[in-house]
Amino acid sequence: MVSAKKELRREVLQRLKTAAAADPAQLRSAALREKLAPCLQGAPLCVAIYAPLEHEVNLLPLMQEHPLHRYVFPLCLPGHRLRFHEIQCVERDMEPGAMGILAPAAHTPAVEPEDIDVLIVPGVAFTRQGERLGYGGGFYDRYIPLCTRAKVLSLVFEEQIVPFIPTEEHDLRIPVLIVLP
Repeated sequence: MVSAKKELRREVLQRLKTAAAADPAQLRSAALREKLAPCLQGAPLCVAIYAPLEHEVNLLPLMQEHPLHRYVFPLCLPGHRLRFHEIQCVERDMEPGAMGILAPAAHTPAVEPEDIDVLIVPGVAFTRQGERLGYGGGFYDRYIPLCTRAKVLSLVFEEQIVPFIPTEEHDLRIPVLIVLP
């Protein structure tokens, strides 16, 4: 099963990198953020997003597009755990973390998982039924159950949709997928 996941991860990441190179203006990310907008209507929300790798959906502009909300970002901890921290300014409040990915700086306040209203989960591949293949650390599979009131969703490029993902007992489904054809 591990080798099947690894091979699927490699195939989908290659497709994503090819598509990202063809979209230097990140118009596809903008289109997905627009499709997300109805989920961000109403009262101020606590929205958990992530700093993107170059092939992932760029969620950072949400902070300017929907300034009413609080935005929290993941910090990777030992034991494949996550803790989210509130970020008000990416340039001031984030620094390079694991694998060079931007992560919350030490001075940023931590947020409890039960305070998150919308949790946007990254992933490599998804089925239309919400099965998810992440990057292999199980960070989000451990964190999602702690977010007792959050709407859990993923923004997904069509290249990430696959017919089948080999899953294990600990692999969680994502209840809402917003897909860009």
